[in-house]
Amino acid sequence: MTSNDGGSASAFSSSDTAALERQTEVQNDQAVSLEQIWNERHAKVSSGWIRQNGYERICLQFPDDYLPHSNAISESLKAILGSSAKTFILADTTYGSCCVDEIAAAHVEADSVIHFGNACRSKASRLPVLYLYPELPLELHELIKNLTTLKGECKEREVCIYLDIGYQHLNEEPNEGDNLCRQVKEALQPKELHVEVYPLPAEDASAFKPLSDSAGERICVFVGSDNQRFANLSLTTPALQWHIFDGVSHTLSAKNPLTAQYIRRRYFYIEKCKDAQTLGLIVATLTAEGYLDVVARLQAMAKGRGIKTQLLSVGRLNPEKLANFLEIDCFVLIGCPFNNMYNSKDYYKPIVSVFEAEMALNPAWHMKYPESYVTDFKSLLPEGRSFLPFDEALLQKDQQDVSLVSGRMRGGISQDDSSASLAVAPRAKMELMTNNTGLSFEDRTWQGLDPALGQNEPAAVQQGLSGIPINYSHQ
Repeated sequence: MTSNDGGSASAFSSSDTAALERQTEVQNDQAVSLEQIWNERHAKVSSGWIRQNGYERICLQFPDDYLPHSNAISESLKAILGSSAKTFILADTTYGSCCVDEIAAAHVEADSVIHFGNACRSKASRLPVLYLYPELPLELHELIKNLTTLKGECKEREVCIYLDIGYQHLNEEPNEGDNLCRQVKEALQPKELHVEVYPLPAEDASAFKPLSDSAGERICVFVGSDNQRFANLSLTTPALQWHIFDGVSHTLSAKNPLTAQYIRRRYFYIEKCKDAQTLGLIVATLTAEGYLDVVARLQAMAKGRGIKTQLLSVGRLNPEKLANFLEIDCFVLIGCPFNNMYNSKDYYKPIVSVFEAEMALNPAWHMKYPESYVTDFKSLLPEGRSFLPFDEALLQKDQQDVSLVSGRMRGGISQDDSSASLAVAPRAKMELMTNNTGLSFEDRTWQGLDPALGQNEPAAVQQGLSGIPINYSHQ
């Protein structure tokens, strides 16, 4: 049923009331209170950091579910700092709340950012950042009680306990950290025990790797909820078995991220990327270090395969935005480790990560099964631990390739044969069409508003409106 107020929506657009009715983007985490995200320790750490470095314009960046507490935190920090510093609240970030929005901070000429909540810890390139995590309560005896059921599985094996952002304060306090390690050792009797926090700071990310070569004998336990952080960690860290202990419900559950269904889906997307004639490179970060190098690398590999590329920056993704690019066969999302995979079926074209595009475009990955999934694109650049050089000579050796999706031959026609792109094929109604890629911009019936450049006389410069919409200065 279509409303009469213009609020209808098509498959390629959203209704005019969608922005008002949209629910805020909340991570799959428990709701937090003001005391959990801003207590005496948070206030002491943040004010000390600001005073020590002499910052004067500080942006406070909050995820959507923290916004109800943002004003109280800002006022509390102002009361501590006095008139020596000014604070600004950042919300509705450009890409994802886990990334530091340095672009928005630059609009108010900020000299520092305090980031609250979920964070990918990608290295910021322009501003210093202080990360503050919530402090959630954890019933240690419930954790030990549940872990005791894994004693037979963990005995004489390497065991890794990973603390999510809400429970990292347990590892920062020496007494509680030592108590946790002691009780877990007594309960599981492992060969080795490692207690780590996740995510690690960017400067320590290079050290975040398997602690030994016995990945097939490692048992990992994630203390937190089944969220994007767990998905990222479990995909990149090989283990015999993963378990999640939910600190709210006090339940322990086994979880295997690399299921056969998941692997089949991702390899299907890789095949679609190989079949693509035009790739859309979506830049979903402007702060992560090395994103321009990744863009250049993907463009070079696509060019070597004769695939066209288009560079896009659309902010937060949704199906309506990407549906505007009809000529693109597959999208590659260049984002932070926590914001680079989309499995939603609402999108009209597949979206692959940089790692999946690398496997599709780089012949060095042909018939090579990766040891673990790569979510950080910096690992695929030179000096990264998953880097494989791109050699166009390998493309010539393996030029004949059959698509596993369409069954068609790939790479059988030389890219230097310009006549191939001009070949015509008959259509049902005695029409002719070229086999060029998709629907080009010139072929569209509507190309946007006509700018009429050079057809109008330049207008005289006039003073514009000043003030706010409810009370302009000339009124």
